[in-house]
Amino acid sequence: MTSSTCAPQPLHVTFPHWRHGAGLHIGHSFTFGILIGGFPQIRGVLVRTRVPRGVCVVQPGPPSCGWVRSVRVWFTEFEYSLVFFAGLTISFLAPFISRQYSKFGRFAGWPALVSAVFALYAVSLVAFTLFPLPDFAGGYCERRAGSSPWQLTPFASLDDVTAYSEANGVFATLTSGALLQVLMNVIFFLPLGFFLAYRWRRSLPVTIAVTFAVSLAIEVTQGTGLLGLAPCPYRLADIDDLFTNTAGGIVGWFIGLAVRRFLPDPAPKRLPDPGPPGLVREGVGVLLDVYTFVLVVALIALSETAVGLPLASGQWEFAIVNTVVSFVLFVVVPAFRGDRAGPGIASVHMVLVRSRDGESPAMRWSLLVRWVIRWLPVAYFGLLWLVIIVPIDFLVAGLTPTRRSLSMRLTATRYATREHIRGANRSEAAEPTP
Repeated sequence: MTSSTCAPQPLHVTFPHWRHGAGLHIGHSFTFGILIGGFPQIRGVLVRTRVPRGVCVVQPGPPSCGWVRSVRVWFTEFEYSLVFFAGLTISFLAPFISRQYSKFGRFAGWPALVSAVFALYAVSLVAFTLFPLPDFAGGYCERRAGSSPWQLTPFASLDDVTAYSEANGVFATLTSGALLQVLMNVIFFLPLGFFLAYRWRRSLPVTIAVTFAVSLAIEVTQGTGLLGLAPCPYRLADIDDLFTNTAGGIVGWFIGLAVRRFLPDPAPKRLPDPGPPGLVREGVGVLLDVYTFVLVVALIALSETAVGLPLASGQWEFAIVNTVVSFVLFVVVPAFRGDRAGPGIASVHMVLVRSRDGESPAMRWSLLVRWVIRWLPVAYFGLLWLVIIVPIDFLVAGLTPTRRSLSMRLTATRYATREHIRGANRSEAAEPTP
């Protein structure tokens, strides 16, 4: 064990149950494109360093070690989880909102928030399990060739806490990395037990089994070096984590059981959705259309760097990409869909119909006219055009009794809910033929 003072020590000094390699380094290059006019790129490198918990390092300014360093490390891992969560949001936002309408007949705020928080927690578990990665090219695996990635002695972490307390006193132990490690292993699995009790209404035995299984999967992943994907294991698989993680799940289950009666129902009953849809719902659909368009264009632009395809290297090339992407998303694909909806409008379960009867699918020429009004100028003026035309559209809709926007008036269309159209189709099918 090291002493309680935070004196500078060589990086090779470790605890008996060493969890992370000293001086680990990971660098991420990132590219951010601004889809206004041309496509300027801001490039940079995000760098994080990592040292063993409890090992003091010499850096500019005061030295840091013990629980202070541990907290910094966990904050770094939480930053990774936020990045993952943002990626999941970008990838699954439209399907997530669509499921909300399918399940509840509306975008229910509280169930959506509960699902989002659980998603953030899930990716946080991944971040704390896998990251940061060591510099395998720097002889990392050779230096750890003699150490085992498995700690199979039960309650060894408690022995560490006891030994630290005997050597440094009780008050020093309360802020030590050894104790904080045990407590954080309990805390990290509190949300899992909470969600199993509150969101999914699972029993305590099921919670214990699920928590233990998740913890076991994490330890196996760590002990085998990402199931053999990494050149060598870079985390310690500790049997004590199974006990502390499961204990955290049990405590979280009791917390979820206690607050369940005070919190709103995370899975309310489905409400009918006959429509007509409001402007807020239409606005969400338009935003999802924009988000899908930006996502597809960004992926194509990034392929230039990843694959070497010169698809968006210049301003005119990028304008052509914008034109083709928007035409496919908002003219070609909707023309072959029965609801005549683009990806965003379809996600909020709206259908583009003829204003004459409010039930028949919109004419295909109306899709082309709407695209010329709303999306074709984006190829040359960027997203700034949407900032201009979309508010005008909604202003016209808000000032008229029929709540139809300018583009709808020009194309003789309107929006209806998917449930309304399905109900109309069922009623028509049920009518007896003469």
